[in-house]
Amino acid sequence: MTNQERKNECLPALPEIMHRKVTEDEKGGICLNDLWEIAEKPEHLRPAEWHRQKRTQALEAALLERIMVLNHNSPENHCRSIYYVLGKGRAAKTFAHPVLALAYAEDLLPALGVEVKEVFLRYRSNDISLANDILDRIAEQVQEDEIRIHNRTEQTLRNRELAAQGKIAGCTEVDYAELHNSGYRGLYNGLDAIDIHKLKQLTKNQKILDHMIAAEGAANVFRVTQAKIAMQNRKPKTPAEAFNIAHEAGLETRKAMTRIGGVMPEDMPVADSIKDAKKRLEVNRHLLPKEK
Repeated sequence: MTNQERKNECLPALPEIMHRKVTEDEKGGICLNDLWEIAEKPEHLRPAEWHRQKRTQALEAALLERIMVLNHNSPENHCRSIYYVLGKGRAAKTFAHPVLALAYAEDLLPALGVEVKEVFLRYRSNDISLANDILDRIAEQVQEDEIRIHNRTEQTLRNRELAAQGKIAGCTEVDYAELHNSGYRGLYNGLDAIDIHKLKQLTKNQKILDHMIAAEGAANVFRVTQAKIAMQNRKPKTPAEAFNIAHEAGLETRKAMTRIGGVMPEDMPVADSIKDAKKRLEVNRHLLPKEK
């Protein structure tokens, strides 16, 4: 017997999963090869193949980040414990953190995922809370990104509708910037687009609307929508009247936010690019349990 075989033989075993033994390493990692064999060895889901998937890489990164926050350590202290291969060739064994192992089991076979969770993870309260915490944070991020993307699309549409109403009031192309700035000044306590851009410390090529968190985007969608409705009802005859209506809509939106006790839009944090939100959403959606 080789030293490697002796080492593997000394590793503890988990309770039986689907009537099969699954090996656990000294740090609590689960042997993915054992899970793969229980699932009847699907060729396209060998541990190495699965580990190269974008979804797996995203989950591993989220797990590593969360562990670092909990333990205040550098990633080097945890990378090996999250996923590593022991040995070489056919005798090699791949071990992974229980959170990753659960995800792997669910990808291999839904019933196996349920079994792993029921037989093993419920006895590991620290891992359950960690897994749930990660999934909760991902779910929150998915919701935030979904609302941001929706708001950004709505903002583009509502701005066009507002511009159309401005055109009826006599606005020309040179007036549209002032039409939008009037609304900004009402909502942002006198700040126009240039002021907001500077306040948020955006670069020259970054657009204000692309870096709003969901709450700020929603406030702006509401502002522009109300301005459009007011212009439809009041039918301004000049650009100046249209500017006043847009400004009033911004002011009223700000007053509502003040009464509710919310954070003012100029004080809200700057979000990453809407392009980043779209990319992240595409990845994170696959990390969440599928709705039945």
